[in-house]
Amino acid sequence: MGAFFGLAGIFVAACLYLFYALVKLVFLLATFAAQLIFAISGLIARAIIYLYHLIRARNATPPAAPRTKKRVPAGLKPKRIARKRKAKL
Repeated sequence: MGAFFGLAGIFVAACLYLFYALVKLVFLLATFAAQLIFAISGLIARAIIYLYHLIRARNATPPAAPRTKKRVPAGLKPKRIARKRKAKL
């Protein structure tokens, strides 16, 4: 009879250990899944921010180019006409 309880004790211990291993495996998989979800959500957030900046950059008005005077060949330049000064009284 004592041998039976010894075997039963070993069987119960083995069952408890298997249950412990199963719970540990489930928690390990849960943490892995959580990390995966966080990583994917981070990538999605980065993609959204990147697209937002891309769209903002396209819609932004370009900086005004400095206005340069058009060069006119020397022969075509208009002569300056001196203004007549009003006589002071």
